[in-house]
Amino acid sequence: MLHARDLFLAHGFSQVSMDDLAGSLSMSKKTLYKLFDSKENLLAAVIDRLMGDFRAIIEGIIAGPGSFPSKVRAFSSFAGKFLARVTPAFARDLQRAAPGQWERVEAFRRDRILENFGRLLRQGMEEGAVRKDLNVRVFQLAHLGAIEKVIHPAVLASESFSGKEAIEEITRIIFIGIMTDEARKEYSRDR
Repeated sequence: MLHARDLFLAHGFSQVSMDDLAGSLSMSKKTLYKLFDSKENLLAAVIDRLMGDFRAIIEGIIAGPGSFPSKVRAFSSFAGKFLARVTPAFARDLQRAAPGQWERVEAFRRDRILENFGRLLRQGMEEGAVRKDLNVRVFQLAHLGAIEKVIHPAVLASESFSGKEAIEEITRIIFIGIMTDEARKEYSRDR
């Protein structure tokens, strides 16, 4: 499955055939079809694995040690590196060739942003690193909206910045605005 993930991410889902996969794995296509009865099911398994890996690492960052500013930085860095693996070509191809899978990815992203940043914001408020007057729901929706509009295959294909750079900049811009002066200094110092 990891090999399929790498090929899908590098070349796009529709550009990789089961013949290509079987050949590159030195197995017969019949054997590959015993493991995954269709390329779409293989894609679903690859996406499940990617989402599971993402969820586990993000939950580890949020539950782990460190201050709110350091967790924001770690979250942003990891999300940017993760996104850098997903080429705009793969994302566009997924939208076009496997729209059901694309919607699963989009729903996962929405849910994770709302849930994880909600937890992270509550931690920041408890630490005194987030302004007390913050409307958490408005913040969550603004952050989600920025991510959805900028980290879109069509936008990334037409801009000079990468998805990784966009994630890091969106996070910096939005989170700096909600931090207390002390937390902002820590965030900037660790940069």
